[in-house]
Amino acid sequence: MFRKQGFLLLAFLLCCCGASKLHSNENDVNIEKPVDEIVFVVFKMTKKTTGNTIAIISTTKSYGKLKPQMERPIDAGNYLTLEVFQNDKVVQTFREAHPLLKNVEYLNENNQYISQKVTPDEGEFFIRLQKKSGATKIKIWETLQDKPKKELQTFTL
Repeated sequence: MFRKQGFLLLAFLLCCCGASKLHSNENDVNIEKPVDEIVFVVFKMTKKTTGNTIAIISTTKSYGKLKPQMERPIDAGNYLTLEVFQNDKVVQTFREAHPLLKNVEYLNENNQYISQKVTPDEGEFFIRLQKKSGATKIKIWETLQDKPKKELQTFTL
């Protein structure tokens, strides 16, 4: 009988110690959080008579570091410049194709490529950026051919 009680006591102690150890490991995991975030921001630009406006459609965050991004060719005359500020210091600059001034190439009935300028009333574009802890601001500038660079909007993430 004493052996049975001793065995039950030993089993009880092992279970309690194992459960408390497991609980301790869970707390350690929750304390350590990565600092670097990758942020995907989708914007929508709308043509207005008073000037173009931009709104953020969605923002998605995940932990990690970005791989180097490839430079995409854009129209040298009409584009947007996005400056990313962290702690009031520019950390990244992006040049994006202007979503309301597009050159479209298509094949005509003679199997020749033709380029045509298209000006939709609204368009979307996105950026991926590396975000560290702290406030992040995105300042958007519009550059149009034969016109001075114009600041459109500033967003805080």
